[in-house]
Amino acid sequence: MDYIQSLFQGLIDMGAPVFLTIILMVLGLVFRMKFSRAFSAGLTLGVALVGISLVVDFMISKVGSASRAFVDNTGIQLGALDMGWPPALGLAWTWEYAFLMFPIQIIVNILMLFFRWTSCVNVDMWNVGNKVCTAFLVTYVSGNVWLGLLFATLQAVLELKNADVTQYRLQKLTGIPGVSMPHPMFLAGIWIYPFVKIMDKVIPSTVNFDAQKLREKIGAFGENHIMGFLVGCLIGFFGGYDVRATLTLGVQAGAALTLFPLVAKLFTTALTPVSESATEFMKSRFKNRTFTIGLDWPIMAGRSEHWLIMLLAIPIILIYSLILPGNIVLPFGGLMNICLVVPLFFLTMGNLVKMAIGTIIGIPMQLYVASYFAPHFTALAAKTGGVETPEGQMLAWFGMDISELRYIIAEFSQFSMIGIVLFIATVILSIFYFKGMKKEDEQIKKELGITDQGMNKEAS
Repeated sequence: MDYIQSLFQGLIDMGAPVFLTIILMVLGLVFRMKFSRAFSAGLTLGVALVGISLVVDFMISKVGSASRAFVDNTGIQLGALDMGWPPALGLAWTWEYAFLMFPIQIIVNILMLFFRWTSCVNVDMWNVGNKVCTAFLVTYVSGNVWLGLLFATLQAVLELKNADVTQYRLQKLTGIPGVSMPHPMFLAGIWIYPFVKIMDKVIPSTVNFDAQKLREKIGAFGENHIMGFLVGCLIGFFGGYDVRATLTLGVQAGAALTLFPLVAKLFTTALTPVSESATEFMKSRFKNRTFTIGLDWPIMAGRSEHWLIMLLAIPIILIYSLILPGNIVLPFGGLMNICLVVPLFFLTMGNLVKMAIGTIIGIPMQLYVASYFAPHFTALAAKTGGVETPEGQMLAWFGMDISELRYIIAEFSQFSMIGIVLFIATVILSIFYFKGMKKEDEQIKKELGITDQGMNKEAS
């Protein structure tokens, strides 16, 4: 590792935007992209990192200062401001070893395809950042870079296996054949699946609501800028701001929540052409095989169930943050709790009642995990200089992908007793989960009338 670090130290010292621009450009050239396209993709990634830093700085200077006033006035200790997923993963990319996860994910995918351990060609390059995040968190907690990279590699393997055992479930929910879902958040199913099976026994599948009609009643209040405005006004009001300052903060908070997804799209813009080239590269080397194309979760975003539960959960999230003892996180950027709600949608096949129950039970765990990791995100920001945080202010990620699993491996990497016990429980639950999901997926395959012969015909 010392040799690798010394080899790349000159580039690393230039900062993540420059360094990762070069890395992505080289990766594109390896996949036989034209130089102009590879350079454009790399530079767009650098621009995205700069953009995320600017938006987070803006959020901290405006919303962060108000949240500190909120803490002072109420006496509630919420010293960690939730960034949400775009800034959190953008910050993870500034970690000095982040570049290693590109080749690790690609090599893992190629090896598993070669040995026929997966049929998923994972082209979701944006979520390389999630492996970076896992590696960085484990490294910071354990002090061991190799351990961090090992767990991130294991995550890449499990994502591909999960994509294989859920491909027909995904097809039934979306109507899109030939795709799969290697997104890390669906590994939350390892812990959620047993709970869903219990709910299936207790709550009949007929107990449900029409999501689209309920969402239409919420209307414009589900828009990012309006949610940000309302939350900003609440923070300003309880922070003791006057009317003018409160309304100004509301508009600024609305701007922050509006800008996050806009800047995050730059990551997709940068990584999509590289993903396409990687797909062609792998297909040319694994001919006469039936593959699924591993995509990001938004192919399911058209379903109303997600958004309805996310919106209804916002006041519950804020109440939990105020009353849970030991929580230090003020939810803001992650109020749309994608990484809990979407896996629940996937596992319950869109049953609103079961999704709502699972969300209410799961939120406290996410707040505590966000509190646990807040010092480490703050330390990374301070070390890399990606974001400047005022004294006493911490950065957090509420609604983190696979919150429970990241906490467990972080504790296990320190060989704490709770970490060892939870890790063993996770291994047992993983076996139960993958066996159960594979059996259910085979049943869904039969329901859809799909045969292996038909699949081969489609592939040819």
